[in-house]
Amino acid sequence: MVPLDLPGYEVWGLLGEGGMSEVWLAKHRGLAVPVVIKTLRKALRESQGELAAARVQSEARLMARVSNTRIVRALDAGQLPDGLPYLVQEYVDGLDFAELDGRRRASLGVGLPLWLVCYVMREIALGLRTAHQAGVIHRDLKPSNVFGAPDQGIRLGDFGIAVGLSDDAARDTAGTLRFMAPEQFRGEAIGRFTDVWGAGATACDLRYGHGPFGSVGDLLDDASSPRLPPPTSPAEAYFQQLVRCMLEKDVRRRPEDLSAPLHHFSMLGRALEPPQPIASRLDATKLLVGQVQVHFEVGDIANADVDAIVSSGNFEMKMRSGVGEALRRKGGDEIEEEAQRGGEQPLGSCVRTKPGGLAAKHVFHAVSAWNEVSCVGRAFARALLLADEHGCKSLAVPALGTGAARVGLEMSAQAMMTTLRWHAMLGGMRMRRITIWLDSEPKRRVYQQVAEEAFGLGEAGLLRAIDVGLPVDAHAALASPEAATFLDPRMASTHRD
Repeated sequence: MVPLDLPGYEVWGLLGEGGMSEVWLAKHRGLAVPVVIKTLRKALRESQGELAAARVQSEARLMARVSNTRIVRALDAGQLPDGLPYLVQEYVDGLDFAELDGRRRASLGVGLPLWLVCYVMREIALGLRTAHQAGVIHRDLKPSNVFGAPDQGIRLGDFGIAVGLSDDAARDTAGTLRFMAPEQFRGEAIGRFTDVWGAGATACDLRYGHGPFGSVGDLLDDASSPRLPPPTSPAEAYFQQLVRCMLEKDVRRRPEDLSAPLHHFSMLGRALEPPQPIASRLDATKLLVGQVQVHFEVGDIANADVDAIVSSGNFEMKMRSGVGEALRRKGGDEIEEEAQRGGEQPLGSCVRTKPGGLAAKHVFHAVSAWNEVSCVGRAFARALLLADEHGCKSLAVPALGTGAARVGLEMSAQAMMTTLRWHAMLGGMRMRRITIWLDSEPKRRVYQQVAEEAFGLGEAGLLRAIDVGLPVDAHAALASPEAATFLDPRMASTHRD
């Protein structure tokens, strides 16, 4: 692996590739935080030259123009000495919704719950509304460009074909056909209403696993309606009517912006949103989160008798230190040999191998961190998906990233436990027991404390439940430093000027 050489950043290596770009994971040397660096693919740079470079610079400027926590932030941009343009973005430690939804459908046979689809669409609409106010049209809304991280929330990314409203390029046909509005496909004038269509197509795909139209002919045929199954509830019927409205082919009948869809997604999401998974303490080292028991053990994870053991892997897939070495010594060299057959793995990935001599059916190698850069949330989410795919009901996991990669114990615990809470809220889990293995009692206590707060059992959970400040003193004549911060409605009728 030949890393990108960018001053000020320590680059791990290639994280992924798209049709136009290469995506690298790096660490800001001064701030020690993970970032994503986006550059042009070599072939595209050679074939399109300055035009392609200008597109990267345009993406950077348009992203930087939008200030909203639901939009992936642009942090830096420029050109290397050889002329290669680059864009530095924040790293979101979670999965995109195309992967999350696709893998759940394949393994569990279920789609995303309606409450989650409405919540995601609400967040997208809020981010897009800010983009539109800044004069930016995204043009490429789709689940693979929407990222979910339990701690960071929903993020909309990839502004690679975004345009400003005054940009002449707004009339080209760039986009993804499955989510492309008719006017965008035809190369006609676009506007905020074009992103309304993209959001409607994304909502359809998130809920039903397919786009609204199956062919170009259906997309361009005014008589063809979106492919939606018969609704099974009043809420589903409401959702479908909203999606149909957003997918009106006549732009004069489609909402001109996302204000109305935002209102309806927000209202429906509030009505459907489930409570957090009910959590309780079973004993001093065991919690019950929904239907999943979460145990905290001190000892050697290699002795765990479970369906699958998660190893804290590295991108070279070597098992020569820490948890990996303990598992290799107990289970045999064949575990490492199988893991290395696929070559180096991107950070955040999770790869399954056979267990060798371990008392488990599978080993999941979670490549979760590098040099203080944490991809723990993404790697653990993929471990949970692998567990679903292989029918695992019990899982043993170390504190990922806390060894050679030097991720803090509490940071690891927060990332893993909020990911587990999110996974449980989606429903359909086969998992019934997860055991977190630590190497000392003090570490167990710290990890469990963070876990309990993540599940609403600690002091933070109590504070989230109620924080109303001081009540109104109906007889107080003047304001004071101890004055009320809320008004009890029961006292409102007795309060007098």
